[in-house]
Amino acid sequence: MNFIVFLMFFCFSLFAQSNDLSHRPKSFDVTNGKAVFVDFQTADYVITYNASTSSANVVATIKFNAPEAGLPIFDSVAAPSSVKLDGETVNSLEVKTPSKETTLRVINKLISVGEHTAIISVPLTTLIEFRDGGVKSAFWTSDLSERNFLERYMPANLEFDQVKMTFDIMFEGFTSKQKIYTNGVVQELRKGSKSSYKISYPSHFNASSIFFHTVPEGLTSELRFSLKSIDGREIPSVVYFGKSILGGFTSLETLKNKASDVFHELEGDYGSWPHEQLIIYNAGQGGMEYCGATMTSLSALGHELFHSYFARGVMPANGNSGWLDEALASWRDDGYQTLSALSGSSKMSNHPYYTRTTDMAAYSFGERFMGYLDGKLKSKGGLKPFMRHMVDNRKFSPLFVEEFIQEMNQFYGVSLDKDFKKYTYGTENFSNLKSNHGSTVHKKLSLKELQKLL
Repeated sequence: MNFIVFLMFFCFSLFAQSNDLSHRPKSFDVTNGKAVFVDFQTADYVITYNASTSSANVVATIKFNAPEAGLPIFDSVAAPSSVKLDGETVNSLEVKTPSKETTLRVINKLISVGEHTAIISVPLTTLIEFRDGGVKSAFWTSDLSERNFLERYMPANLEFDQVKMTFDIMFEGFTSKQKIYTNGVVQELRKGSKSSYKISYPSHFNASSIFFHTVPEGLTSELRFSLKSIDGREIPSVVYFGKSILGGFTSLETLKNKASDVFHELEGDYGSWPHEQLIIYNAGQGGMEYCGATMTSLSALGHELFHSYFARGVMPANGNSGWLDEALASWRDDGYQTLSALSGSSKMSNHPYYTRTTDMAAYSFGERFMGYLDGKLKSKGGLKPFMRHMVDNRKFSPLFVEEFIQEMNQFYGVSLDKDFKKYTYGTENFSNLKSNHGSTVHKKLSLKELQKLL
């Protein structure tokens, strides 16, 4: 049995590596060389919270494969305090992509093709608050602005890259015991004023997958339960909210019941729950999806749980494919409406090459485009059987929008290239169909607003 588990893990690791390389963005020229995207093999983060200095920092040890020579790319919003590459102290530089659609960092040292190790230290200052003898900290993300995935807090790669990650977390000098909510496997290593934990995350996770939130014990109300999956598993689940925020106006029992209803609805449509757990933080506003987890409001809960199938199940590999899951989620929210015709256009699939954000037209025009496809394909069963097919066959496999189209063409035996080109590869910033749906379910929250939700 152990050999079979090892073999499955080994095969998936090889698949993930091949998939990463096939979705790796193109290298580009910078002032002192060629910036190259690399494939992270492992990323081990030591995260230290210090009570006496009210400060925190992250030391990342990243083992990566460089498929071509050049200056290796990573990203971190915080400027590194130190960088070592293969044991040598070096520095890093911020660079713009050719069309200036985003900013990245490169390690300022030319490397050869092959395996390398980088050790990068950064201060952790975003979404953190020292109080009540402990610390409140979260790694919440957003796809509505660039550089708002894991790189917002620590060195990371872009969404195309699936990485085996671990967190070694140390709480030094605190009087309160910390509560940790996360979609990884947590192991408590040491208790007391120098408590420590090790968290392991699956190898299919990327920079948008991790849910992590820690607070001093006693500052949240929670309800733990399990949900029976159609595949026989008992899915450990928790709903919780901060005692001091608006989320508390919704009862835990209400959250549990709504989560259960949506869970069973989605399993009926798209198969067994793709993840090992379900975590729901009712913040009362906002909304963002993670692998088997969400920070959300009650009204957006169905939308966010859908994303555990599309977004954090069937995964976008770049910004130009990020609209697909939002369009599908919005289509589900409005009852899977079928359209016989569609007017207008969008550029949802046609932003500059290195774009890292999701087009807001996905929530309105994208939803209607999915309804239009459903109508066009009604004689072949409509769109939902294809969605089930994608979960069954492309789960945890980041894809480009072009691959999505190809899969759809093959599934239905007809070409839909012209429809996608007409409606999603246009030149308009917005379609002529407006909706506030996106701002409702994925409200763009400022750091100040997010800080209040800690």
